[in-house]
Amino acid sequence: MLNIFFPVVAQALREPREAASTLMAMGVPHAALWPAFGALVALSVILSFVTGGLDQSANEAALGPLMLAISSAVAGAASVFLVWKIGVAMDGKGSFEETLLLTVFLQGVIFAGQLVEFVLFLFMPPLSGVFSIALIVLTFWINLNFIAALHGFPSLWRAFGVLLFASLGVALILIFLMSLAGVQFIAGGLA
Repeated sequence: MLNIFFPVVAQALREPREAASTLMAMGVPHAALWPAFGALVALSVILSFVTGGLDQSANEAALGPLMLAISSAVAGAASVFLVWKIGVAMDGKGSFEETLLLTVFLQGVIFAGQLVEFVLFLFMPPLSGVFSIALIVLTFWINLNFIAALHGFPSLWRAFGVLLFASLGVALILIFLMSLAGVQFIAGGLA
């Protein structure tokens, strides 16, 4: 599996649209996508808590592991659905399964980057912050191109519109769920 993952990651760094087309043409079984999605959420939450445990400056009001896992899973699933539906509403051609596939792959790239960031945090803490910013910018760029390839958009502006509206939708869903769970937001942070 890794012998397929790393070449596509290298392609995504150079030619993200072509990497999206490569992934969609691979014929990945749809039944494997949700378990992969769940595994990446779990691994990301575990890594987040390991990193938070080592970082003495971590916010003590952070979400617990179960709440973080639930919110991550809901945010990810909502993002997949919204990127698909909003893209289709904007005359896109992507399917839900293709959207899930590209999202799972991108989450795998992000998790691999978080592992690198964790190692940098252990041995070269100042570099981990710089790497984190670079990872955010890079995955944003890949995501834009993935959305454009998924929906057959000729320009990245339509992909940006899809990503913007999907992000707003995910934020509203999370705020609603957090308020149901009793998490209060105060200007400047969590209460």
